Amino acid sequence: MVKVICAGAPKTGTKSLARALRILGYNEVYDYEEGLEFAFDEWEEILHNRSTDVNAVLEKVYSKDCEAVVDLPHSHFFEFFLKRWPDAKVILMTRDETSWFTSFADMLNLAKNQHWMLNLLVYFVPASRRIRVYHEKLFSTVLGSEAPNELKWKMWYRRHNCYVKETVPPNQLLVFNISEGWDPLCAYLDKDIPDEPFPFENKAGSKTSIVERVIEDTAIVKRIKLEATIILSVAPILFLVLIYYFFF
Repeated sequence: MVKVICAGAPKTGTKSLARALRILGYNEVYDYEEGLEFAFDEWEEILHNRSTDVNAVLEKVYSKDCEAVVDLPHSHFFEFFLKRWPDAKVILMTRDETSWFTSFADMLNLAKNQHWMLNLLVYFVPASRRIRVYHEKLFSTVLGSEAPNELKWKMWYRRHNCYVKETVPPNQLLVFNISEGWDPLCAYLDKDIPDEPFPFENKAGSKTSIVERVIEDTAIVKRIKLEATIILSVAPILFLVLIYYFFF
């Protein structure tokens, strides 16, 4: 049963809040990586418009053990989660829109430049094409463009935050900046303040950024690696067969 819905945009402290919720005792927090790990196929169907039944995704993937959801695609579909679990508490994370856009764009550009091999695999590995198209569909559906676009993305950011505030009953909504730390979060969730400092995850330049965690942990990336290994194993044999066929 989902108890906490984090409706804030990506790069508004999603990783920090996910970690904070786990510290507070929410054992199954589905962040962006968990969305890929446990619901990639289902969200892919929604984003490709092959299905419009978001509720079926919620029942299949999120209705058993999941206690909190964070980041895309969950934040985009926050109202579906709220209709399914009307007693859930909603948290809207906010930050300055200019720093938000810059941070988001920098993360995507870093991923593109550092992990060029994954981009190359798009042309040879079916699973790699799937995850690339998934992200293209996700960003174009949610933000209005696949690549960072300051005007479009800032306009979306404003609209999204306003819509969350208009949709969620005031007594069920916490507008939260992670710089505020434990006090407002624990008061809202009726939790004792932990003895440890509030976590600040995925900082700029961090070696354990979301990109690295996705590459290391998610099932779809494991599928990419498996397919790439098979292709690299078969390609030399196929090349030798073609050489033999044409020249001998």
